[in-house]
Amino acid sequence: MVKKKNASNRGGRPPKPPGEKYLTPARQLGRVCDEDWELLQTAAAKTGKSFTGWAVEILLRNAKRQLKD
Repeated sequence: MVKKKNASNRGGRPPKPPGEKYLTPARQLGRVCDEDWELLQTAAAKTGKSFTGWAVEILLRNAKRQLKD
């Protein structure tokens, strides 16, 4: 039988305290500066679509165009 290591025996970096976790906001596109993120959010809102719906439409259109060539 294999024994599991408990939290005190794990290697690597120790966990962060709860107040220090998630300092960067979760975003669908990874790390995007605040200025660019606001621009993307505003453009999506202007269409009346959700951000994801707006972005997927644009990404699919671009992917089809690139694969066509």
